[in-house]
Amino acid sequence: MTQSYKNWINNSYSQIKENYVEINNLDQKLGDGDHGSTILKGLDTAVVNLNIISSENLSFFMSEISKLMRISMGGASGILMTIFIKEVGNINYDNFRLSLLDIFSITIEKIKKRGKVNFGDKSILDIYIPVYDEIVANDIIHMNKILNILDHALESTKSMEAKVGRAKFLDTKGFGITDPGAFSTTLILKEFFKEFVNEKNN
Repeated sequence: MTQSYKNWINNSYSQIKENYVEINNLDQKLGDGDHGSTILKGLDTAVVNLNIISSENLSFFMSEISKLMRISMGGASGILMTIFIKEVGNINYDNFRLSLLDIFSITIEKIKKRGKVNFGDKSILDIYIPVYDEIVANDIIHMNKILNILDHALESTKSMEAKVGRAKFLDTKGFGITDPGAFSTTLILKEFFKEFVNEKNN
């Protein structure tokens, strides 16, 4: 099971590395312009430490990985982007769907509280909630459907007006631009479902 966690982190790092310039470009239009580089730095730190931190206890392992990422990234991104990574350490394969619901529910509530954000505010929350709703609605997790929901959720952030972050101060409120945090979150969640749903079914 530990290998699935390592695979997920490594694959997420590869996806962010491939797309971080585009993510930065989006962030230049909405924020500081460095979100792609920031999340890449965090995942690079995670990759470097995957074989250093003890992985006997998965909850401890992911908590340590998320802490190192959070310190490396700093700021709001460091806090909000690592919540899910920490919570994933609590997956229970004997009750996979129910444990995933708990993980998503806790992640969503922490993002709401710490980010002072709601659904529709143009943020990473707009990615997590549609996935959570899909898992609630169906007893079986269909990976392809989840991937489609992630794509649709990301696309929907284009038509949202920003109510949080620097983008809320823009005249356009970020309308017409994909949220960079939602982009990076989508990439990471896609790799999560590809890895963990496959592991669960094998």
